[in-house]
Amino acid sequence: MKTVEYTHPLPGEDQGKVFVLTRMDAFAADSWARHVLQAAIRGGARVGADMAEAGLAAFGLEIFGFMEEADLDTALARLMQCVKMRPDPHRPEVTRAVISADFAEPETLGMVRAEAFRLHVGFLRAAAHQLFPMVAALLGEEAAQAPL
Repeated sequence: MKTVEYTHPLPGEDQGKVFVLTRMDAFAADSWARHVLQAAIRGGARVGADMAEAGLAAFGLEIFGFMEEADLDTALARLMQCVKMRPDPHRPEVTRAVISADFAEPETLGMVRAEAFRLHVGFLRAAAHQLFPMVAALLGEEAAQAPL
């Protein structure tokens, strides 16, 4: 599984804090991605295969911006399960689950979530490409041309 480290760069209480993000296994990430896309579509997002190729910010906004609050909370909570804190930089082998007290600055939480999203965006794009051909086959060729 892919793991990345994020060291918070901005001045403030969180500067220098190290977070370790581990990508979900393929089956868990695929399930997460499909559920996120379905929730976004239920909320009114027009996520087609072409949107999956949009820039990261546009893609994320289209998906998360249309989700119901409960679905959004679930999706973000699942992403945060992939994040651990390295409390002591001198002991890199020691990590623990993040807790709310790990985030003193509001920007830190957003930036860590963005890194977790970046780590999993490939699964969202793959899910979009998998879902839309299946829908097109069920609905006819017309559906292949129009985003859902």
